Amino acid sequence: MNRSAILAVLPLVFAGSAAFAEATDAGAARLTEVFQTYLGSVDGVVTVEVEGDGYTLTLDATPLSALAAENGGTATISPLVMTLTDNGDGTWDVSQDQALTMTLAAPGQVDMAVAVESVTSDGVFDEALMSFTSSTAEMTNMTMVQRINDPNAGEMTVNISVASASYVTTGVAGAAGGVDNTVTMQMTGFTETFGLPPSDGMPGMPVSITAESITQTGKIDGLRPDAFYQAMAWFVANPTEEAMVAQKAGIKAILQAGLPLFGAMTTTSTAKNIAISTPMGGVGMAEVGIDLNMNGVVAEGKVRQAISVKGLTLPVEMMPAWALPILPKDVSIDLQVTGFDAAAAANVAMGLFDLPDGMEPDAAFDAALLAALLPSGEVTIGLNPGAISGEGYALSYEGAMNAGPETEIPTGTAKITLTGIEALQAALDAAPDDIKGQAMMGVGMAQGMAKTDANGALVWEIDASKPGSLSVNGTQMMGGN
Repeated sequence: MNRSAILAVLPLVFAGSAAFAEATDAGAARLTEVFQTYLGSVDGVVTVEVEGDGYTLTLDATPLSALAAENGGTATISPLVMTLTDNGDGTWDVSQDQALTMTLAAPGQVDMAVAVESVTSDGVFDEALMSFTSSTAEMTNMTMVQRINDPNAGEMTVNISVASASYVTTGVAGAAGGVDNTVTMQMTGFTETFGLPPSDGMPGMPVSITAESITQTGKIDGLRPDAFYQAMAWFVANPTEEAMVAQKAGIKAILQAGLPLFGAMTTTSTAKNIAISTPMGGVGMAEVGIDLNMNGVVAEGKVRQAISVKGLTLPVEMMPAWALPILPKDVSIDLQVTGFDAAAAANVAMGLFDLPDGMEPDAAFDAALLAALLPSGEVTIGLNPGAISGEGYALSYEGAMNAGPETEIPTGTAKITLTGIEALQAALDAAPDDIKGQAMMGVGMAQGMAKTDANGALVWEIDASKPGSLSVNGTQMMGGN
């Protein structure tokens, strides 16, 4: 249960509605109508009451839970209660202060219970922007217990707890349309425990993970909340499969008008002092960083994911003594995919809504979709600069590769740099003879192909930019002329 999930049930899209600077029964009725447009009109789900100068909004999923029970499952969630105050200038103050509980059960599959001791939040929602211009939230003592029953793996129980979490968000009109949002999240006291079920003759194994703190900052430019809210309203207005088919032109128009959904999104997450405990030993990480960067449904398609680990400690009891001096301490890898056209592919995909009822897309449609997505027939998979380092050595790498569904042999280039080969050789020299012989031979061959840069590091520049050709530092390994 996070801040985004809570705000997602607040589509205060009051376009065309009169402002109610003073709370009135007519204003409550209008707000009820607005919320029911996006959340449905099942009795008891949406309640708006006048309270002083504002309104109390209650969103109660209990009536919907009864529908789930009819299908064999059970679900409960405590009502969400918020206070809305019209500022008279097209903005609304929104606040919340309560505890939350939720349960979900699907017989034979999953059983989950979530509890949050306290949720307090305050925000300002802008009608014209269709977004919060600012909001803050604080949560304390969050717990989740989940029991999963897998027919093959057996039953597993997961326990997660978080001591506290806080969120701060902002929203402003985007220069190219939509809304530019920022978010900052902080979490402390994260704990997760679970038991891996027995498999392949191995007994079950308890695992626990703790993190002292987790922080995240993010930005999303050009977000189109109007498209999201309109899509919600469309699904509420067309709850059956027959209605969806009959009105599919409506959702097509909403999606087309909402493209590119957002312009670009970036997030940076950092977890500190992570400890993983297992019967086979413990793993520690002083810091783990995860960066995500991706574009929306635009012509310049891009997805990037970077992961870094600092201060890595591995279970030494599982390692041979000769390998201990060269265990990695810091690791980073940074991958990205570019060269695809998400906008063109989305426009072609919209043709699915035009197919006659019951007709599946044919091979020609699939080919057109692929051609739109990959105008050059390939994507570029980039390995941005990354490294593995330990006591006395560091191995860095970077490169790029072009590949696609019809590519017989991927092409690309890479560069690998190593400092401190002496530390690796010293460790291998202490290894058992059967390991030392093969390893030393491999290291010797690699060292023979390397060149030395001005700082004394060994460098391997790999060129496979022509199909079927491979060279290392200019020496052809295969396919040379």
